[in-house]
Amino acid sequence: MQVIKYPLKETWIDILSRPLYNVDELEDVVNQVFAEVRSEGDEALFKYTKMYDGVKIDKTEVNRSDIDASESMLDEDLKSALAIAANNIKIFHKAQFQESKCIETSKGVRCWRKSTAIEKVGLYVPGGSAPLFSTVLMLGIPAKLAGCEEVILCTPPGKDGRINPAILYACKLVGIDRVFQIGGIQAIGGMAYGTESIPKVHKIFGPGNQYVTAAKQRANRMGVAIDMPAGPSEVMVLADETAEVEFIAADLLSQAEHGADSQVVLVTWAADLIEGVERELETQLQNLSRRDIAAKALENSKIILVKSQEEALEISNEYGPEHLIVSVKDEDSLLDGIKNAGSVFLGNYTPESAGDYASGTNHTLPTNGYAKAYSGVSLDSFMKSISFQKISEKGLLNLGPVIEIMAKAEQLDAHCNAVTVRLNKIKTNPMKGLKIKSSFNLNNLVRENVKNLVPYSSARDEFSGKGSVFLDANENPFENGVNRYPDPLQKELKVRLGQLKSVNPKNMILGNGSDEVIDLLFRAFCEPNIDNVIICTPTYGMYEVAAGVNAAAIREVYLDADFQPDVEAVLSASDEKTKLLFLCSPNNPTANLLDESKIVELLDKFEGIVILDEAYVDFAPGKTMADKLALYPNLVILQTLSKAWGMAGIRLGIGLASLAVIEFLNRIKPPYNVNSLTQTKALELLNETDLYNQQVKTIIEEREELTVFLNGLRFVEKVYAADANFILVRVIDARGLYDYLLENEIIIRDRSKIRNLDSCVRISVGTRKENGILRDALTKFELKS
Repeated sequence: MQVIKYPLKETWIDILSRPLYNVDELEDVVNQVFAEVRSEGDEALFKYTKMYDGVKIDKTEVNRSDIDASESMLDEDLKSALAIAANNIKIFHKAQFQESKCIETSKGVRCWRKSTAIEKVGLYVPGGSAPLFSTVLMLGIPAKLAGCEEVILCTPPGKDGRINPAILYACKLVGIDRVFQIGGIQAIGGMAYGTESIPKVHKIFGPGNQYVTAAKQRANRMGVAIDMPAGPSEVMVLADETAEVEFIAADLLSQAEHGADSQVVLVTWAADLIEGVERELETQLQNLSRRDIAAKALENSKIILVKSQEEALEISNEYGPEHLIVSVKDEDSLLDGIKNAGSVFLGNYTPESAGDYASGTNHTLPTNGYAKAYSGVSLDSFMKSISFQKISEKGLLNLGPVIEIMAKAEQLDAHCNAVTVRLNKIKTNPMKGLKIKSSFNLNNLVRENVKNLVPYSSARDEFSGKGSVFLDANENPFENGVNRYPDPLQKELKVRLGQLKSVNPKNMILGNGSDEVIDLLFRAFCEPNIDNVIICTPTYGMYEVAAGVNAAAIREVYLDADFQPDVEAVLSASDEKTKLLFLCSPNNPTANLLDESKIVELLDKFEGIVILDEAYVDFAPGKTMADKLALYPNLVILQTLSKAWGMAGIRLGIGLASLAVIEFLNRIKPPYNVNSLTQTKALELLNETDLYNQQVKTIIEEREELTVFLNGLRFVEKVYAADANFILVRVIDARGLYDYLLENEIIIRDRSKIRNLDSCVRISVGTRKENGILRDALTKFELKS
């Protein structure tokens, strides 16, 4: 083996190159054999078996009697070993089954995948001087577990014209349907084209030499799938001073004996290790029956001395070995950094041979650097997934406009029309059970001075390119990141929010918190000192503040004992001057979801605009009513990024409504109302969906744990059911509890002065640490009381 010390990074590609072979010559040979197999069928198989294997055969298929007879030709120890290995492989691969789940990506849109076996598969098992019966197990077991209808196997005959009995017995053990005594290029061609005796398959599996690899790649170009372009075997060992030189040498030789074109590589940062490994290689090589082959492979192989473990890992990822053995003191420090490898073997007592035979993992692995993009054979390799989707009428009303926008942008009018014709059908001919409010007249609600108001506009509203010269807004032209006015229509941010919420960006308005959107609604629809609004109390206090600022009269309708809206009371309180109805779900401060059927009834019967504030809906997953926007033009939904998304500091609120409502709100919206810093930070955080999901999950879990704890306190009279990130609690002495916690630097909200919330406090769910501090304080308060 060539020893290379401290190579410069720019030389790595050359150092790590695999043994080269003439690709053009290979392809010429493959093309010639394939052409004859296609035209001559079995006759070509006979011809090339005699030419390459030196064996004359007059039939391709092995008799079932010969397969059965193989059992008596093996000793019991080998049969027992095969049985144990087969069971381990079966256990490992059976565990890879994945249950198909139906996912509702948005309301009324259900998507799922169904896994189904590949019907016809062909397995190739190298034979000749080293019959790889273990490959029969590695390929046949997952094929049978997957449920492939037809599993055939090709393997070359030995010099005696027969297949090694261990291969035949493994075929019997696994349950291979048919076995053919054909090898090399001609076997791959036979399975790719089909002949008089060999059936054409849909996918070909199995390792082989460079000719077999080239043949599989040729078959793949013909439309027959392959597992991977696996070629000559290889191993890389990463070792430090704690590795055993005897083990390293044995592992290197175990791969070198596969073939003269195999390659083995040792990478170490322990210089003292090298001499011992070289000595062990020489000693162990003399005891190998295939020492000539192994010695030839060692000529292609390298020992690389590097400066550090980190550099060794970087070289490993650059190489992308088929097998990677990690023999280091602290293997955990390397695991996360391993990015490219077919199969990994950890520790001094995990030889690569275990994976080749009996541990359970599959030994059919990507070589020649393909581990950077391919996985080894698994159960999934023998299966394919079919995606399904079903969209309801309501689902298409919600998702259809999004599809139309995208199709138009790609100039695929027929794609757009396929949605449009369905939406038109739904709207003109509503299906059974699908009600669309059609009597609503928005012009009757809009303030007269707003109807003909021309909104502030900017040339950039229509600008769709990435121009570099902006001379329209009198800005300071010197770039500092915030010298330009932000996008007036917040296009990119709306698109991202639309993706997350499955809402057409055109049905969206953004504000400095949802409070600004609330104010816009008053300014667009409520004539000062003339019109009135209905607020269902107890609820969010800003509705009342906004009404006062805009000189709109307030009509309070109290929620019932379960904190649900009284539909008849709301309708009785409204008249022709009632423009807005505010509902909050989950409600603040009571934390409960409002009954959806009551909201729908109000949408049907109320003549004004129903504003549904969903600031806390992320903590009640799946309960948004955004899918109702297409059905009810009088529905406006408020959402925020302050709560679940943790963006309270940047004050970004969202209004969702019909295009007509959005148009009127845009007429009175200030220009550039959402600043550049807010937009930039929001776009950054909206990509952290995994973090968002985890935090919401944690808050819900903490909410439930805190609810259980509160229910166990003597001074707590009632803990109300919560669907938000806070809990409403009725206690014996609300003010006393509030003051006590304040003294201990814990701040909650005293809601006891609000009607129907006598003796109630509102507690936000904090971090686990904060909730622990609260629990300790509440326990002390109970002891004190």
